[in-house]
Parts: sequence; C-alpha cells; structure tokens
Amino acid sequence: MAADDVLKDIETTYSQPGELTGTGEWRPTIEVAPLHLHVTCGIEGDVAVAGHLHAAHIETFFVHAYVTEVERAPEAP
Repeated sequence: MAADDVLKDIETTYSQPGELTGTGEWRPTIEVAPLHLHVTCGIEGDVAVAGHLHAAHIETFFVHAYVTEVERAPEAP
C-alpha cells in the first residue's frame, strides 16, 4: 500500500519463484473484490515480500487453500 494512502494498492510483479504463506477472507457480499488475501513470499536471498495477492502463477509446486468459517463477535453496544 502507498505510505500516504492506505486505500491505494501498489501492484508489483515478481518473476522468481517463492514460498508462499498467507491469510485472508472470502466476502461474497462484496462485488469488486470478494477474495481478500494478505501473503508473504520468501524469495532467493533470504528476502520476504508481503502484501495483497492480486494474481499468482503456480508452476512447479502447488498451493493448498483452506477455508474455515469464523463467527464474528457481537458488536459492543
């Protein structure tokens, strides 16, 4: 995200392979972006890059995605 605008994403493309981990949420009631993922990728040189995942190309290995329903706590009065 931009340092001066938390609502602005900066999309970056990495062409090297990486190891991926992340969390997110599926919000089917939101039309524009129902899938919202935050990921961290470990890449060559002991470097980690992190942010919103907009796209990925899985080539050599695989990705497992686990979906678990989580109940929201009631809002405080």
